[in-house]
Amino acid sequence: MSTLFKKISLAALAAVAVIGSFAMNIFQNNDEQPSADTLIVGLQSGYPPFEYMDKDGNIIGFDPDVAKLIAAQLGKKLVIKDMEFEGEILSLKQGKIDLIISGMNITQSRQKEILMVPYHGEDDKSMTLIFWKEIPEGVHSLQDIASLPNPIVSVETGAIPEEYISKYPKIQAKSFQDALSSLMDVKYGKSVANLVEPDVAEYLKMQHPEIKLMDVPLAEDVYVLGFGIGINKQNQILYQQIQKIIQEVRASGELKKLEDKWFKGAE
Repeated sequence: MSTLFKKISLAALAAVAVIGSFAMNIFQNNDEQPSADTLIVGLQSGYPPFEYMDKDGNIIGFDPDVAKLIAAQLGKKLVIKDMEFEGEILSLKQGKIDLIISGMNITQSRQKEILMVPYHGEDDKSMTLIFWKEIPEGVHSLQDIASLPNPIVSVETGAIPEEYISKYPKIQAKSFQDALSSLMDVKYGKSVANLVEPDVAEYLKMQHPEIKLMDVPLAEDVYVLGFGIGINKQNQILYQQIQKIIQEVRASGELKKLEDKWFKGAE
């Protein structure tokens, strides 16, 4: 084992130990203002497995766990701000939050506005249509939905699928604040299908085995470049810190453990 890897491994183990002490210092507070001893992370709950509410009203998921790792490494108190997805970039630019960790896809348009550090997923060259129990006869692509009597597709507000569906003017997009509501709209026959990212589709398939999935290829100019942590372009120091932390927890295997926990159901 190289000296560098030993250092990374020791740093990661130390971070895991610190997380225990930070566990009681995680607050869901939309009024908290950035300060030297806090790390304020913006996200939108209701987007499993990235972030969602448990039965006790706590925000859990892959992203809060990644935020805990980062806050522990930085030695800061973690504060979670639950907010509307479409308002996250504006809040970041206005300095109301330090980071966006919200299952946010890296796209060319977003990279023009904010800095993004990749932390999960590969480049996506497709999205996924979710149908309840069966795929309607004659539907082999997203375009085919336009010929149905009720060409309605549910999407999450502010997410990439909502933007993509606008390219099909004959298909009506029905937007929801969370992934489960979008899926339930399909279950009860109000939408024909739900358009989501592949990771979300696979998670929902584990929770609801009766759903059917269909791949939707993307044009090269709208490829999704994985998921990224958003940082204000004016905060280059934090950007460099987050890059280093993600490199370390990826090399140590801690990030992989979280991915297995939340995306594969492993404990």
